[in-house]
Amino acid sequence: MHAHRSMPKPTRPYPWEQVDRGTHPDMDYLLSEGARARYVLAAHYVRDQEQVVEIGGFKTPITAFLTHVPKRVLVVDPLVTEFHGEELNGRPCRVDHVAKTFQQYPFELDAGSYGLVLLGASMKYFSRDSLQRQVEWDKLVEIVRHSAVAVLEFALEWRLGRDNIDTIVREAEFETVMQADLDLRHSPGMDTIHHQRRLMVVRPPARG
Repeated sequence: MHAHRSMPKPTRPYPWEQVDRGTHPDMDYLLSEGARARYVLAAHYVRDQEQVVEIGGFKTPITAFLTHVPKRVLVVDPLVTEFHGEELNGRPCRVDHVAKTFQQYPFELDAGSYGLVLLGASMKYFSRDSLQRQVEWDKLVEIVRHSAVAVLEFALEWRLGRDNIDTIVREAEFETVMQADLDLRHSPGMDTIHHQRRLMVVRPPARG
């Protein structure tokens, strides 16, 4: 009889448990309680998903806010701290934090197998070439379209972000199942003009 091999203890703290105030301090408002509340809502709406995928996440990846332990968490952001592990909160879970843009990462996910989180919708890294930009845009729409549920969020004052999210939802042919407008101006540390936010939860339409 072979002895049971226990899972090795991870090095703690995890990168996402450490407050990052040194990198891009102009984005430290993401560490405020108000900004983090967006992630609490996002975690609630992906709580039934065995895979959770986030595009973005930088200082506050969704991994830190999950109330369940899925089979996999994938966070793709060019500024995130690179991390790869096989456990989360003492339970088996593949965790990949990948320091790349979504354009650079080859998403290999089955349709309907994951919940998607896209908060902020900065979309800063699109190509300036119109043809290549369309290819990248189509890829983003497909990532949303193939999700079982998507949590999308943007600053209301930022017209481009609002138009982009509206277009994504329309092109993915998704239905909005929840929408909440948040006023975060009174949250300590929310030092940005982008304190009026909209969070949307969208899903594929029910097929009858």
